[in-house]
Amino acid sequence: MDQNLAAEENIFVVNEKSEKNRYQTENERLAKTHWLSDYARDIFFTMREQEKRRLPMYFLSPQIDERQKMLELLQMVAKTHKISRCALHLGMYYMDRFSDHYKIRVDKLSLVALTCLHIAAQIENTDAFIPRYSEMNQLVRNAYTAFEYKAVERKLLCFLNFELVRPTTASFVELFACSFLTRCDFAAYTRMLDDFERNQNLHPYQRYGSFEQMLASLAQLLLRMADYTLTIFRFANEPPSLLAAACIAAVRQVSGVKRWSGYLIGLTAYTEAQVEPFIDVIAGYHFYQTIQPICEISSSGQESNQNLSSPDSGFEQSLTESTDLVVSDEVVSLGVGTYNIITVQMQDSRASEAQTNLKRPRIEDNGETQPALKQPKVDYEPID
Repeated sequence: MDQNLAAEENIFVVNEKSEKNRYQTENERLAKTHWLSDYARDIFFTMREQEKRRLPMYFLSPQIDERQKMLELLQMVAKTHKISRCALHLGMYYMDRFSDHYKIRVDKLSLVALTCLHIAAQIENTDAFIPRYSEMNQLVRNAYTAFEYKAVERKLLCFLNFELVRPTTASFVELFACSFLTRCDFAAYTRMLDDFERNQNLHPYQRYGSFEQMLASLAQLLLRMADYTLTIFRFANEPPSLLAAACIAAVRQVSGVKRWSGYLIGLTAYTEAQVEPFIDVIAGYHFYQTIQPICEISSSGQESNQNLSSPDSGFEQSLTESTDLVVSDEVVSLGVGTYNIITVQMQDSRASEAQTNLKRPRIEDNGETQPALKQPKVDYEPID
């Protein structure tokens, strides 16, 4: 009887060894999906059905020029709070569709972006470490109140009709990450390197000591290429499963592995002809990112922080103490390692009272002082 009581008491106990578990490595995160292997095909086909219900993009957003800044802001927030890659991709899906239907004030764009990421984190994150609005708000110098976040959240949920679970490229990539390479691929790759070294004395590609080492390395590259699809805006209406298959082909192509095979047709349900139009675009973008010099922040006189590269599922390194957050009265500038300085406009130059609104006192998420009748400072005008 005592044993049963003890077991019941431990059913819902949150593990307090949280700090180590919270920052698990990406390989550990992907390895935990092995228990789903018996149901992987069912999950895959369910995701394929769900992706058909994604909202289309019409590219009518008047804020489309600000999209890259919002993406970089969300990448920085995801890195800071260890939010998963799937949540980042889903948050951008929400942001793209919402801004495609509404005209949003420039000084409220970051408010909408942060709200989208917060909702996505609740859908995609599998742990209990989802940042509060107040924690995310600190990264924009407490520019908004809890009431504004809640008002935008209600607007987003109604716009999405509470249909929040939608697969993204990251979802499919994480599903394939442990199975897109086979031991036959590793054996053929090793033979190819041996032939190059024996006949031409060349070392065109990296040599791996084992299949597991090669899979871990190429899986990391695959996840980074999935992030590239967020930046390539014209991919917005393409099926995420197709983009994930194209990322697999691009990784194999740039790594010297045979680009496609019958095994991959069975795994992804796409032929080489279907993914071919996207391969060169993704591989070309990867080449550009590889040769692009790392930008240093000259204004601060400090070295670039290498730990702030694109978030790999948000479970690797934590921020170092050298990260800077430079804030002025008009803009918030976020220094982010390999990215250029992100400038998020926080006030409308045409509104004389905007600066005053930015300096209002902060209200905590669970505060009891929030005014019940206060209207949010977000102007939404439907686009005809």
